[in-house]
Amino acid sequence: MSSLAEVQIRLRHWITAPEGVETALASEPGGARAVVRGDARLSAEDRLSVYANAYFERLCGCLENDYPTLRWTLGEAWFRDLVTSYLLAHPPTHPSLRWAGQHLATFVAEDSRGEPFRRGRGWVGDLARFEWALADAFDAADTPALERSALAALDPDRFAGLRFAVHPSLRLLALEWPIQKLRRAWRKAGDGERCEPAPEELAVVPEAVHAVIWRADERVFHRSMDRSAFEALQRTARGEPFGTLCERIAEDLGDAAAPARAASWLGEWIDAGWIQARVE
Repeated sequence: MSSLAEVQIRLRHWITAPEGVETALASEPGGARAVVRGDARLSAEDRLSVYANAYFERLCGCLENDYPTLRWTLGEAWFRDLVTSYLLAHPPTHPSLRWAGQHLATFVAEDSRGEPFRRGRGWVGDLARFEWALADAFDAADTPALERSALAALDPDRFAGLRFAVHPSLRLLALEWPIQKLRRAWRKAGDGERCEPAPEELAVVPEAVHAVIWRADERVFHRSMDRSAFEALQRTARGEPFGTLCERIAEDLGDAAAPARAASWLGEWIDAGWIQARVE
């Protein structure tokens, strides 16, 4: 007789099998009836299928929550097909469902199995990246942001060597599509309880967007930045010293204007809560 642990392992394998219960049981000696009782109403295999279907629906529901605009733009049927294809390629491996959709953006943008879902929808990869970043920012660690007063007392001669750490929730995305237009259309459709997008709402054309996503006061925010400020923030996040940042800005603005522009940007980032600490 199998131990309880062995039975649990077999049930988990059958219920979570990406290819489905019937295929998973085909290679099992004795099949479901070795560990599951059936009756006149439901066979052992049917009972397992109930749990397997519930498992898929739970995963699908989680991904709908993580990717609401993607679901709306694809439509219910296409989104469920995407989830099925994705889970076959990337079955969950983490105990928390929070991470079930972590590979979906790459899958839909780059995997050959995701090609049917991006055909005629070049924006799906960027949209999925954006929505996953929103979820990531919400769950990021909560640490104190840097205050302007922490820099006010410093000797100006020390600024060139300063390095800064960004807040854990900060996400920087260089996108090729204006996905914010799709997000606005989705929100508008939600207000009217309209389930499917109109064709004109999906008629977006490529456009470079530099998006910043962050969390403050338990809410997630996002905004677009111009390329220069975005790239400067990226370099700051990578730990480049303030002096190097000024040098790079000087390549565009000249030596005289660069320090003031860098200081202005830094002040804006501190006020927004994007800068976590000073690292010297």
